[in-house]
Parts: sequence; C-alpha cells; structure tokens
Amino acid sequence: MGCAKGGKKRVSLLSATLLSATCMIGSGWLFSAQLTANYAGNWAFGAWVLAALLVLMVGLCLSRVVAFYPVRGALAQSSALSHNSIFGMPFAFANWFGTLMVVATEAQATTQYLSSAIDSSLLIDNHTLTPWGKVLALSILFVYLLINYYGIRFLAKINNVVTVLKIFTPTFAIVVLLIVVFSSDTSGSNFSIDSNQEFGFGSAFSAVIGAGLIYSFNGFQISVAFASEIKHPKRNIPLAVTLSITIMTLVYLALQYAFMASVPNDLLVENGGWQGINFDSPLLDLATLLGLHFLAMILLADSVISPSASGYTYLGASSRILFAMASVGQMPRWLAVLDPVHNLSRRSMLTNWLIAAVVLAHADSWAALMVIVSGYHIVGYMAAPISMGALEPSTRYFGAAVFAVLGVLMITITSSSLLLVCASLSVLICIFASLHIASIGVKKLSVLVLPFIIYLWILYFIQYIWAVIVFSVAFYLLISSKPYVKFCRVYNKL
Repeated sequence: MGCAKGGKKRVSLLSATLLSATCMIGSGWLFSAQLTANYAGNWAFGAWVLAALLVLMVGLCLSRVVAFYPVRGALAQSSALSHNSIFGMPFAFANWFGTLMVVATEAQATTQYLSSAIDSSLLIDNHTLTPWGKVLALSILFVYLLINYYGIRFLAKINNVVTVLKIFTPTFAIVVLLIVVFSSDTSGSNFSIDSNQEFGFGSAFSAVIGAGLIYSFNGFQISVAFASEIKHPKRNIPLAVTLSITIMTLVYLALQYAFMASVPNDLLVENGGWQGINFDSPLLDLATLLGLHFLAMILLADSVISPSASGYTYLGASSRILFAMASVGQMPRWLAVLDPVHNLSRRSMLTNWLIAAVVLAHADSWAALMVIVSGYHIVGYMAAPISMGALEPSTRYFGAAVFAVLGVLMITITSSSLLLVCASLSVLICIFASLHIASIGVKKLSVLVLPFIIYLWILYFIQYIWAVIVFSVAFYLLISSKPYVKFCRVYNKL
C-alpha cells in the first residue's frame, strides 16, 4: 500500500489527510473506471459520489468512536470497545479475512496488467486467468512472502519512492488523457450515445460494490487507525477523513471522465455501449490503443509496483492481525509463536499465505475477487455505526441509517460472493466457539456471537431492499440498545 505504519507520536492534520488519501490509491484505480462505466454508463459519476458519501458516513461514525477511545486500529477494535471482544468477533474476522484477501487481489491485478505486455492469450483467456496466469500470480504471491520474511527493512527505505509513484502515476495519466480528449473534435460524444439511457440510480448504486468503488476508497480508515498519534483527534480525525475522501473523490471523478471521454467513439458504438467495453488491463490497453506508448510504459511499471506494495504490506498486516487474535485466544494459540530472529510469527504468515494462495488459485479475475473482498470490508464497516450508537445513544438514528445502507449494499453482492462471506465467517466463528465453549458456555456464546451471523444469513435469503432496510434498522436498534450493551459489558472477557 505504500502507507506509513509507524512512527511519530504526533501526526498533523495535513499528514493524516495525505496518509489516508495515499492509501486510497491501490489497484482499484487501475480497473474501476472501466467497471464503473460498464455498470452505470453516464451515472458512473453519481456512483463515485454515492460511494464517497457512504465511506464518509462510516468515517464519521468511527470519528465519534475514537472521540471516546483514541486507540490504534479503531475499526478493528470498535465493537470490542463498545460491547465486548466476544461480540466483536465477526467484525474482527471480517477485518482479518478482508485484509488477507487483498493480498491475492493485488497479485491478480499485477498479472492482469502484465498480460497486456506479454501475451494476453498466455496469461488471460476470455477475461479469466489461464493456468499459466495463475502460476505467475502465485509466483508474485510467493515474492510477497519472501519480502515479509527477509526484506522489510529494505522496503521501509524505498517506501517513500513507492508512495511518490502511487501519487504521480494516476495524476499523470489523468492529465495525458484529458489532453487527448480536449484536442479531439469528438470530445463529449461518448456521453450522448443512445445506450446511456439504459442506466439510472440503481445502476450507480450497484456499481458501488460491483465496480470496486468501496475497494478503491477503503484506505479512508487509515487516519482513524492512527487515532492515538494524531494531534487533537476529536477535531482532526473527522477533518482528515472528510478532506481525504473529498480529494480522492475529485481524483476518481477526473479519472472517470478522462477514461470515458478518451475511449474511441467508433469502438464504443461498435461494442453496443459501455457494457461492451471490456479491456483486460483497462488504462494500459486504452493508452496503447491511443498510441500513448510512454503512458503505457508508466502504467505497466505502476501496475507492478503499486499492487506489490499493497500486497506485501497487507500480507504483513494480516499476519500481525492473526498473531494478535491468536495471542488473546480468538484463534488457536500455536499461531502466536514468534520467531526469535525476525520477531514475527512465521506460522501466522505461512497460514495467511496458504489461504491467500488457495483463494488466488480459484479466482478468475480481479473483478470477481474484488467483490468478495468488498463484502468483508462492508461487514467490517458495520461495526462503526453499531459502536457509535452504543457509546453515544443520541446518534442511534444516524447510526441506524448508515447500518441500513450498508445492509442494502450487501445484497448488491453476487449471491455466490455473499454466500462465501457468510459461510467463511460462520466457519471462523465455529472455530472460535470450539476454543471457548467450555469457559464461556453455550448460552453466552449464542447471545453474543450468533445475532450478527444470523443477520448476515437472513440478508442472503431475503434480497428485497425495503425488507433489508426494515430488518437492518430493527436489528441495529436491538444490538445498540442499553440492555443489550449492558449485558455485553457485564461479560467482557474471553
């Protein structure tokens, strides 16, 4: 990700804003402009605004939580702080698994972009990875493992260079594409084709998950994660969240316009509109098509460096999350053994790498994998309004609205992806229960852990927007109510 992890005891508003903004530049920007156009046509711009408003609402919920508890990793810990660590298990698992699966997604992103530079039929066929493509992706994943084993100090030294490249490349791409657009006599014609009439608000809402907008904005929470190190956190955290999301919304809107306006109009018409545009490596293929070979070279380099920076960072982060969970008994304790030389848990890292490898081996494309990752992100976000409402009851109506919107977003995920999210969290909860059922008891485990898992499974089966809204609001008001929160706090130990 190229995001700083450590360091100074006092982080300014500017630093917190830039940190979050930089962390919102991952592999998402390489694919989301095309996917959003596929999903929403001219409504693509509305989709970005909707996604920005949603993550802003979640960010403001988190800001209220850190006003009470200015601690590191507030998103992962929020429900444990407001209720207890047992209630927070589904959210902890979602954050861990969502972080872990980003590793596979970034390796997939690099492979798809390399396919355009090598031989796309060798690595990608019919928009899915071939066996050779999966071999390359798994090899990239193995490099992430080696880096985390031996190369962290070296990578810390080049982290600033990676960060500069992450900021420079999308900015340069936008400027170059806009120059091409404004020097063309047909600029704007792509927005007036007849097929654009097929899209509407529903298309834009579906694009929030399906086109990778949530995935692209996920770095917004970084300033919240450093709550304990930010100056004047009650003021600066909501400001940093708001400013970083605003900055990146403008960047993504500019990129969306540059992409849609620079696609050759005859190609767009020939393919029946935006739904027919399906580049394997969207920006790279478009740059090549327009004869912008210097831009294509920069994009190719960035497609290796930026996703790889995210990949090795997320592998290290997910390994530390798994180690922490094992240390407090949320996962088997044999995963919490530290290597005395490198001061890391190789068992946690290898476990995470193997899971990521299995996920990658069964993934067809970046888009398919990204949707699953976004599902875990949404589950993790749900902890924010729940915790806010429990800690500050006067905010429960706002929290209920945010929670309901997140619930509706969950049902825009494909059925197979939602099933995977529900099933995997259920399996992880079963593992947790098997470790603690003797000490906690069936009744307390059921009351503390099962409600949210049952909520997710009901979302999988009902699939009607108004039913989801009503059910989500009712569920939210129950688990943020004073009696339920009081019960959770009374039993606040593993």
